[in-house]
Order: sequence, then structure tokens, then C-alpha cells
Amino acid sequence: MSFQSVFEKNLIFINGKGGVGKTLLARAVSHHLASQGFKTLNAVFEDPLREPGELIQPDPSLPKLWSFNCEAHSAFEEYIQQKIPLPHVSRLFLKNKLIRYLSKAAPGIHELVLLGKIWFERTHYDRIVVDMPSTGYGLTMFQSVVNFGKLFQSGPIHKDAELMLETLRDPKQTGHLLVTLPEEMPIREAIDLQGYLQKLFPENHSQFVVNKKFPHLETLTRQEDSLWKNPVPKSLLDYALKKSHTEAEHLQLLRERGKNFQEIPYIPPTLHNAPENLVRDLASYLKEGTS
Repeated sequence: MSFQSVFEKNLIFINGKGGVGKTLLARAVSHHLASQGFKTLNAVFEDPLREPGELIQPDPSLPKLWSFNCEAHSAFEEYIQQKIPLPHVSRLFLKNKLIRYLSKAAPGIHELVLLGKIWFERTHYDRIVVDMPSTGYGLTMFQSVVNFGKLFQSGPIHKDAELMLETLRDPKQTGHLLVTLPEEMPIREAIDLQGYLQKLFPENHSQFVVNKKFPHLETLTRQEDSLWKNPVPKSLLDYALKKSHTEAEHLQLLRERGKNFQEIPYIPPTLHNAPENLVRDLASYLKEGTS
């Protein structure tokens, strides 16, 4: 499966460790898909800087782009109201102290509800691009679906968990992008993450994206290059050569394991590089790469 083929999926999960640019890339992918005419939802989980459950159109020039701050409490209430269609009964159920406690304290229920809300919304959009939490918590969310499918052998929770797993495992419906930087630790973590996801969803192969890839510069080998004698760069050219060489060495970690990857170029910071402009620049790059 190619990098571009992920954009054909209904559910697109942007995974990776913190600080690799997942959020920006998720926004850029959403921008790109909406500009192609797809009704697109860019979903984040419980962003503290936004109102819980907030659903907005972030860009007036893209009427098919929506941004959603998925929040567990409102998602749980919505789920109960769907399962108990009688309003007065569902209200009594939600007011029950034990139910309110379990909705917050039961292991995995928080993650299941969040992911379940996104899964439910897939029928309302052509594409949903999910900005996943960092590696560990992101895996916990996926694992919660597996756990609840096994924990409950029957009933609505078992049925919904099994249907969610069916969707997540289906390579025709769901795609995973693993974002990393061209640095050793993020690359190793991304490789480990792919292994875990492969165990959960054996038929659904993830795709690597190397973000902020510095331009390739021709360099000599370490043994022949006198620049490597001093770890501190003496000039901008010195720094650029070393960075290019070091990134090439780190990417060998992917190549040696037979991992294909898509490179996203490094965009130099400027006074005009507001996040919105970076999103548009990345979306334009994605458009060129898929045309």
C-alpha cells in the first residue's frame, strides 16, 4: 500500500510519538482532502485549549472541512441515549452514581468511548482524519476495543466493539500513517509502534511518514570528512552538511528493515510561517504528491 492510497480510506489515523508533527500533518491531510471535494472531519481528542465537543469549520474557504474536539463525557451520554431511546429512562441511567463513576473510573471505558465516537461519525463524513495521542496512549485506545470485545461475550458493548474492530482491521476502510522525524529515537519508536499495530490489525499495514526531512547534500564519508573532527558546527554550511549526513544515517534504520516511507520536506521557519500557512504549504505538497 502506498502513502497516497491511505487518503482513499474513510478513517485515517495519524500516529506517532509526541513532537513529531502529528497535529500539523493531520490538519494538512484534512485540508488536502477537503480541497479535493471530500466532506472531511479533522478530529482531536480532548484538546484543553478548545471547548469540549466543539465542532467548527476552521477555514471559510473550505466549506467541506470540519474540526472536532472529541470529548468523553458528552460522547458517553450520546452513546447511552442511542442505546436507551427513551429520554426519561436514559436520563435516569446517566444520573445513577454508579454509572457516572464507572464511566470515569472503569479501565479502558474512557478510551473506548472516545474511539467509539469517531467510529460512529465515520458514516457522516467521506473522510475522518484522526490526530492520535502520542504512542503509548494511542495504543491504549486501540487496545481498549480489543479488551472490551473479549470482556463482554454478548450484549451491545460486545457487538459494538466487534464492529469497531472489523472496521479498524479492514484495509479498505481504515489507514494508519506513522509519523516520525529523521532522528534515531522517533524512528525506533515508530518501528516499534508499527509492530504493535500489526499485532492488533494483522491485515492493515501502516505507512511511515518522515517529517521535516532536511534537503540531501552530498558529503564525504565520516572517515574522510574533516568536519566530523569537531562536533560543534563552524558555519551554516558545516551544520547543513552534518545534518544531511546524520539524517541519511538515521533513515538507514528504516531501509535496513525494508520499511518504505514518504518524506515531508523541512520548511524553514520565517516570520510569516503561522500555523495556518504551514498547513496550506503542507497541503499543497500533498496535492502535488498525489496528482
